[in-house]
Amino acid sequence: MKLQTFIERMTSYDLQRDKSKITEDLRQLAKNRTLLSEHLYTTIQQDGFSTKNTLYGAYAFVLHSNDLFTVRLGFWSPVTSQDERETFIYDLSHSHDFELYCVGYSGDGYTTVSRQILDQNPLQAGTKPELGEERVLKLIPGEVLHMLPLREVHKQLPPETMSASLSLLIHPRQETKTEEAWCFDDNLVPTYPGIARQETALFESLLSRLKHGQHSLSIQSERKSV
Repeated sequence: MKLQTFIERMTSYDLQRDKSKITEDLRQLAKNRTLLSEHLYTTIQQDGFSTKNTLYGAYAFVLHSNDLFTVRLGFWSPVTSQDERETFIYDLSHSHDFELYCVGYSGDGYTTVSRQILDQNPLQAGTKPELGEERVLKLIPGEVLHMLPLREVHKQLPPETMSASLSLLIHPRQETKTEEAWCFDDNLVPTYPGIARQETALFESLLSRLKHGQHSLSIQSERKSV
């Protein structure tokens, strides 16, 4: 399936009800082996080598985004150190404030360990909610992970080989959004709202420095040519 066909189908669906159609279409889209090359070719044609509006993070590409949903292709590396684990946010237990569909795209796939949040009350720092049984899923190619917003706490474990996953994020409706996603400690006690804020800030800082360095080199080059 082509990306544009997938986008058109998602736009025509009721994103809250047509879950089986969404799951099957995501599986079909994951059979397209040229998603990244087509995306890179299109963005280079439009924006040159600028990373603006292209990267979701240091390891994922936004293939499409609109007011309703985002399609992204994420890469997951095996790791050998704690620093590498933190870069890919492995072992970080967290929830999401959006609905997520994710299918294995390549490699052996990362592993998700999740538990349903049974407590209907809003989460509070330091107060452990009632949780369901632990579930383990390995996101091999074709396997689909589906998570509802605010109802599951999960963490990712690294794959054995370089892997990729294709995700569909259903954006929460702003008029109904009353809760935030949370991070949890090793005992699954909520610690603070928001996911990987420190990692995101670090990436944005490094990206800003990279752009500043490129700008400085450009100025120096112009001066030498005068």
